[in-house]
Amino acid sequence: MAGHRFRHPATPLLGAAMLASGVLLVALGARLSFLLDDWVFILYRRGFNLDAFMRPDNEHFVAGPVAIWKLLLGAFGMGSTVPFRVVSTALFLVGVWLTFVWMRRRVGEWASLFAAVLVLFLGAAFDDFLWFSSITFLGSMAFGLGMLVALDRRDRVGDRWACALLVGSLLFSSLWLAFAAGAALDVVLRREERPWGGRAYVVVVPALLFAAWWLGWGHTAESALSLHNLATTPLYVLDSIAAAIAALLGLAIPVEGATAANGLDWGRPLAIVLIGLAAWRMSRLERIPRSLWVVLAIGLAFWALGGLDVKVGRAASDSRYQYPGAVFVLLFAAELLRGVRLDRRLLGPAIVVVGAAVLANVTFLHEAYKSYLGTSQLERADLGAAEIARDTVEPGLVLSEDIADTGYVSVDVGSYLSARDAFGSPAYDAEELAAAPEAARTAADKVLAAALRIELTPAQGRPETASPPPRLISAGEVRPAAGGSCVVVQSIPVAPTILELPPGGVSLRPAGEVEARLRRYAPSFPVDAGALTPDRWSSLAIPTDRSRRRWQLKLVGSATITACGLAG
Repeated sequence: MAGHRFRHPATPLLGAAMLASGVLLVALGARLSFLLDDWVFILYRRGFNLDAFMRPDNEHFVAGPVAIWKLLLGAFGMGSTVPFRVVSTALFLVGVWLTFVWMRRRVGEWASLFAAVLVLFLGAAFDDFLWFSSITFLGSMAFGLGMLVALDRRDRVGDRWACALLVGSLLFSSLWLAFAAGAALDVVLRREERPWGGRAYVVVVPALLFAAWWLGWGHTAESALSLHNLATTPLYVLDSIAAAIAALLGLAIPVEGATAANGLDWGRPLAIVLIGLAAWRMSRLERIPRSLWVVLAIGLAFWALGGLDVKVGRAASDSRYQYPGAVFVLLFAAELLRGVRLDRRLLGPAIVVVGAAVLANVTFLHEAYKSYLGTSQLERADLGAAEIARDTVEPGLVLSEDIADTGYVSVDVGSYLSARDAFGSPAYDAEELAAAPEAARTAADKVLAAALRIELTPAQGRPETASPPPRLISAGEVRPAAGGSCVVVQSIPVAPTILELPPGGVSLRPAGEVEARLRRYAPSFPVDAGALTPDRWSSLAIPTDRSRRRWQLKLVGSATITACGLAG
């Protein structure tokens, strides 16, 4: 029978689709940096003590992901994300294969193939594919789906495997609780086949492990549980089902620059219709399969737990929830249609529908990738700036969104530089930074100004000067001043005056009102140095760092300005 299944064309076709999906995801992910939660795992779980593995991430038990992070960082460092993408993609592909295996036993090869292909190219689930920290969900799904396949054996060996795999799901995220609900129901519903007391360990063992973790560490996690969330959970569940259906059919709509998904306008009416059809189908079945209740319990538990813990960034249509949601919808559909085989006359229309959905989803995935590529370029520039300024920067400086131009790298510089020394650098070096996109160079200048603490400061009298003097590179007129380390600049009202500053910085004394702005790598002048006080000296000190590129100063205003090289 196994050999016959393998000879069915659906199996090699699925293999080809899995290869195409895997290559696509690794190729896209390889050009991205680590994002947001990734930095938490890299920087703030450095030790090998128990707390590093047991401390919750949000509300999740993440000992499994922490172990994978440590293994990959130790073996490959963080200079390239390719090894990380290979691992996360492999976990995803294992989950898809297990989905196919489980569905094939219900609805045959062709329907299972089409379902698997929809999941393989589920563009609305881009967060799960493009963030390595999403191995929390990918791992829980792979182990949880393996547990379902093991339970399908209906023997003692299958139960033992199911228990072990449920423990594996537990080690990755709280998503395991949904699979535990299904396993517990399976134990109860099959008590006539085998006494439930002899099978209870399938759920009890991981439950005891989870309870021990929760008592020791998990109870410290923040929770969004509230009466409001309880009241709105039914609507959240409906929206979750709607979003999953829309995602599968390629109807999810990119919003917020393709970093979020929302297919509810299409999904809600489709969900209502399909839920009605599902109820009708169940009423027509002579006997509802027990495993239908099991997969229904898994899906409802997942969505209900999400509804109870809703907070900002956890909407039902958010990208990270679409892969599990889509799989649970498909598992339920397979149970409803158990024994039904796809008529060959419907293969053509099915291929058209699946092809259209895949095309829409791949387009969506690419849009999300482009958005995250821009974010990655900002991150690499921000971190490159921190490395350039590492001899001066305060370790506690946080690369917050207001200076880094992205909220996806909110880390303190001291922790980053420590990890960089241990694992290599994912950042732009000075040459790469000079050739980076404009937005990235702008962000780098803002980080450099903050890291070097560059700002205008009032001076009592003329500061100590040093050669060379600033060099005029745009607009205005310039003439040397006495001493050789100063120049007198006559700015003009029709265009700003731009000076290239000497290594130590500059001291300035304007005869009128002048605004000053700085740049180093940026095409514009993103750093506001402030206003110069007329007829008073001000200093703009430039600490020495690891780049030879000079800062440039833009002076806006019509005035005569004495500018001197500042002694370092």
